[in-house]
Amino acid sequence: MKSKFTSFFLAIAVASFLFSGCDKEDETPDNNNNNSVNTFSYDDAFGILVAVKSVSYTSVGGFEIPVEVNSGSAFFPTDAGAETFTDAGTVSLEGKNLKKQSNNIYVYEDYLNPLTLSDITWNVTGNGSIPAFNKSVSRPLPTFSGYSALPGNISKAAGVSISLGSAVYAADSVIVMITSSNDAVLKSVAGGTGSVTFSSSELSKLAASNAGSISVSPYNLTTETISGKKYYFVNESSYLKMLVNITE
Repeated sequence: MKSKFTSFFLAIAVASFLFSGCDKEDETPDNNNNNSVNTFSYDDAFGILVAVKSVSYTSVGGFEIPVEVNSGSAFFPTDAGAETFTDAGTVSLEGKNLKKQSNNIYVYEDYLNPLTLSDITWNVTGNGSIPAFNKSVSRPLPTFSGYSALPGNISKAAGVSISLGSAVYAADSVIVMITSSNDAVLKSVAGGTGSVTFSSSELSKLAASNAGSISVSPYNLTTETISGKKYYFVNESSYLKMLVNITE
């Protein structure tokens, strides 16, 4: 279940950044300070509610200008750890309703009425086994200030190291992903990790391309037990560098 939810977080963040269908790796990397991967078990979750700030950069007049999209999503397993989801009534973030999909996943889609994520407050009206509840998340959205240091060129033969360290703030964990065409490699590490390294063998599955990407996605978790059931509230930020040149 962990890898499923990790993929879901990234799917929301990366355009509201969908990349479903990619092959992924989730490994413990060698890093500067030997922090282990933060391991979270979601097998006890009856609901996961995710607030996401996605930041990509575009070049304007020689300057890299950030473009920010805020979103949210929520899903409520039919039982703890289940892979099917139940109707939870109306779900809103910052007082704005998310749209329920056919699979009972809720996604915010009204980008003409954008979320600010300045006050992350969830409201669920409840339905069936899901109780009504309100939750204000006090933890801040995590940030990553190291975008300018992300490489624009990656040699598959040489491997690559992505610096994190003090550039990451307020994160329990960080997911680093490199994509090319329809393939991706990713690693999830603890928030205090100094760097993430992808070896040449790990990068070998990626196709050479001048349209690759690197994303760094720090996130934190808050949990609460409501009516005897555990709910996870996730704050995530995803920073995407596009047009990365990946060579053999």
